[in-house]
Amino acid sequence: MEALHPLMARCLSGASDLFSSRGMKVQAMGARQGLNGHFQIAWVIPSDPTFLPIVRATLEQLCTVLGWSESEAKLITLALEEALTNVIRHAYCNRADGVIELLCEKRDGKLQFVLSDSGTAPDPARICARQDDSMEAGGMGTHIIRGVMDTVDYQSIPSGNRLVMTKRIRQIP
Repeated sequence: MEALHPLMARCLSGASDLFSSRGMKVQAMGARQGLNGHFQIAWVIPSDPTFLPIVRATLEQLCTVLGWSESEAKLITLALEEALTNVIRHAYCNRADGVIELLCEKRDGKLQFVLSDSGTAPDPARICARQDDSMEAGGMGTHIIRGVMDTVDYQSIPSGNRLVMTKRIRQIP
């Protein structure tokens, strides 16, 4: 294994410290980097929205390290925050006692995000049910996710739900 990029290592260390400072022990958080710049970062967090700013800051910094502009990093982070919020709101019905697993993996020129939970499965008919031009409050999360990510795949798995999102990494000339 190669050493982590110093900024990525600092980003992960800071996130772990922030989780601890909020009275929550992170059950599993790790990062591995292999040959050719492939790496994997995994978090296991509670379904408590107070932890979203920590994940948001870490992911935004990670996207910047990988070469996305500040505005692109913010959009990618927004899509992930929307996905996490949907899990908290819909799969766990705003209960803070659920568990959310987030895996970020850089491989083959793309960044893949896998979000898993054991909450209530979504109703496929209600995913993206709101029209883009509707003036109603809320309900735009899945539109944002699909607009930002290159691929989005909702899966029902034996242990619950899985959302797999990918974003191609822009090649810098």
